[in-house]
Amino acid sequence: MHLGLERGKTELLPHDNEWKTEAERVIRILWKVIPEARDIQHVGSTAIKSISAKPIADIAVALDDVQSVISHIGELAEYGIIYRGSDVPDQILFIIGDGSIRTHHIHIVKWHGKAWDNYIMFRDYMNSHPDKAAEYEKLKKQLTSSFPDNRRAYTEGKAGFIEKIITEAGEHF
Repeated sequence: MHLGLERGKTELLPHDNEWKTEAERVIRILWKVIPEARDIQHVGSTAIKSISAKPIADIAVALDDVQSVISHIGELAEYGIIYRGSDVPDQILFIIGDGSIRTHHIHIVKWHGKAWDNYIMFRDYMNSHPDKAAEYEKLKKQLTSSFPDNRRAYTEGKAGFIEKIITEAGEHF
């Protein structure tokens, strides 16, 4: 299993079932350290079974109060889970990695808030609609080819497709 990518780079690898195993290992640690979490799920492209993905496992942790995770920063650090602050509004980001290589992004979000619902809905919809997942993979490959050293442009290039899928998924769930 290969997991990890240099910060700012884009690279896609074929789906690896070990990504799920590794995400589950980290989820067990998160439950131990953050027992008040309402739910913890493997999300993002490594959780979509049929597509290539950046080899970084995304995990979403749902809390009633997102800021309550701050009290766990020290204990999380003991497991190599590093606080990075607020990456987007109403979320707190932790990472696992070695220097400039990141293996995991851990997103702390509000339980049943928009971010939580979107993470779960997107993953589940993509896993149940392989045609949409293949379309997403094709877009990701095009963006990786165009922006191998610009993760921001890669991410921005996916935004419209992701929003479209979340809207579609919301109509079905």
